Amino acid sequence: MEKIIAKEIHPNGVDNEIFELLEAEQDSLGLTDAIVYYGFPIFKDYEAKPVESKFAILSKLHGLLLLQSSNPHRLVEDDENLTQLFTFVESALRKSKILRINKKKLAVEVESYILADTDDDELENEVIISHEGLKNTLLEAKRDEPISQAHFDEARSIIEGAKALTKTSKRTKLNDDPTSKLNILIELEKEISNFDIDQRKTAISLINGPQRIRGLAGSGKTVVLAMKAAHIHLQYPEKRILFTFYTKSLYGLITDMLSRFYRHFSGNEPNWDNIDILHAWGGRYVDGVCFNACSDNSLSIMTFDQAKSKNSKDPFSAVCARINEHKLKPKYDYILIDEAQDLPNEFFRICYDLATGERGEDKNIVWAYDELQSIFNVYQRTPAELFGNDSRGNPKVDLSEFSRNLRNGQSNDLILHKCYRNPLEVLVTAHALGFAVYSDAPVQMLENREHWEDVGYTVRENPDLTIGQEVVIRRDRKNSPLSIGEYQTSQDLVQCQRFDSLLDEVTWIAEEIHGATQEGLIPEDILVICLDDRNAKRYFSRLSLELSERGIRSNNLLSSAAAAPPFHLDSMVTLSTVHRAKGNEAALVFTAGIDALYCSKQYRETRNKLFTAFTRTKAWLRVTGMGERAESFFNEIHESLEKCPDLRFIVPDNAEIETIQRDLESQTPLTKKLHGYVAELEAQGYTKEEIQMELSFIADEKENG
Repeated sequence: MEKIIAKEIHPNGVDNEIFELLEAEQDSLGLTDAIVYYGFPIFKDYEAKPVESKFAILSKLHGLLLLQSSNPHRLVEDDENLTQLFTFVESALRKSKILRINKKKLAVEVESYILADTDDDELENEVIISHEGLKNTLLEAKRDEPISQAHFDEARSIIEGAKALTKTSKRTKLNDDPTSKLNILIELEKEISNFDIDQRKTAISLINGPQRIRGLAGSGKTVVLAMKAAHIHLQYPEKRILFTFYTKSLYGLITDMLSRFYRHFSGNEPNWDNIDILHAWGGRYVDGVCFNACSDNSLSIMTFDQAKSKNSKDPFSAVCARINEHKLKPKYDYILIDEAQDLPNEFFRICYDLATGERGEDKNIVWAYDELQSIFNVYQRTPAELFGNDSRGNPKVDLSEFSRNLRNGQSNDLILHKCYRNPLEVLVTAHALGFAVYSDAPVQMLENREHWEDVGYTVRENPDLTIGQEVVIRRDRKNSPLSIGEYQTSQDLVQCQRFDSLLDEVTWIAEEIHGATQEGLIPEDILVICLDDRNAKRYFSRLSLELSERGIRSNNLLSSAAAAPPFHLDSMVTLSTVHRAKGNEAALVFTAGIDALYCSKQYRETRNKLFTAFTRTKAWLRVTGMGERAESFFNEIHESLEKCPDLRFIVPDNAEIETIQRDLESQTPLTKKLHGYVAELEAQGYTKEEIQMELSFIADEKENG
């Protein structure tokens, strides 16, 4: 029996007794494979008041049972609430074509009961007056034939709101070939629409106090946080919520997901007056957590030059540190932080002050951490490092200590092992190139077996990762569960193409895109990422022309005048740099100009770029470049695909890797100047693409004298 708990349960109350009964009797009652929700789902009535569920039991042998515990003083009120809940739930299920057998009958039927000490004939819902009565009711409600897995999954997706985050597909099969791109994508989207158990529990479960969520890129952390924010708003519409993040391009995605999930249960837009979706920094023309904190607390805002003089490598840390010198007024009841790995410790301390609650265990702060996003940062910062210590030297946030108050399987430290964005072959190859395990020497490595297991791998040979010995690390299929591998070989999924000129490369990409649309993909399913920052404008200008000649429109993000243009536009292929593509995805991804990265292939930043670009695809990856420099990367890709699902390499010495990286960074004094120049452009509001253009102009001027 799976339990998904959305609100705290009193340890000595009636509801806890019901849970204990259901668990103890699950075999005899036919609930072994059932899902028991507590405090979920929640809907909004026409007066915008929450209509809350106590227990909802989804079972193949029972359908959906709504159970409300009550007492004589609340019996009439609880009966009315349960009736409304029944209406909302049945209506939501009835909207599904999959679940409608006919106008009157659903494949998953809904029943509702009140558990109380006193019966009342005037109530609309059947009353159960004892635990024994509850057992008898569940036994009598068992079906002769169990609900099919397809109907069960559909009902679950609707109940949990995952259905709301998958836009209704208008795709129509052109044929019955299961290997066609269109048919594969249709099945792929069906799979992705149903989250795995870890994701569902993480999104729906609410606990009091701080919570950490960890997982790979593509494991659903941003989606989970957006669902969690919407659920908090459904349950506590008067509470103030902050959702903050590092990548500016995520703003529209977060807003859209939060809104769709909320509308699924309420029918209306959220009250945006109580929800702030803010970039971590902000500025004079853009709201942000730090900028608003200064404004709200009458603090002077540090200029960029001041911040750079304090910390030239990370001016944002200096800005946050200055704010940390002052006591901030609490503002938010819940704070959700995405992309935590990209944010400095000082920022978390700002969030700690902005959260209501006197002690750390009272601070409702949830932060999501990409295990390997910022190229595979080996060291993961502890909560004590993030939030600091109190006046007595004790950590302000201690997840282990706070977890002692949690019950019924709830946790404040969750790991999402499964990756739904990428096919297994793509993800393993992205890791292989990201770590550079099949190059001359790795650029970085995870430090122990536990860390590999956290990101969904199993160390099969050399479990202690002894330096100098070969290790075999396997990606478990269950942690990359998309079924696309059943119909596509690794060579179908990942292809490399070498060219002699930019024109040949761009023409081939345009032809491939045209061919994909002939197979049923639509232009917005396709993303082209240019890895050659210096020539990105040339690539996209020519590609836009080639696509136009084939009747295909393109959304060139480099040519957009908007500060944060929409990433996907209807009927358009997206043309993007790696930086803008972060946090987004597409079914078919082309990564062009890989040869431009050859000279810096030993740098972590370069390897991170490759990892980020490759993991934008949820199906097919095409890698292109010119000459022998491109071939160097292609050799790494081919070796990875041959050894997939394993990574096989000699364990390096992390100390030596660190020394090499420091030496590379200090090879030229120009590096520091460039970092400073880039930081200054960022402070002036330049986008990543505009900064790249500026740097390419400098390079051109230097080359032309």
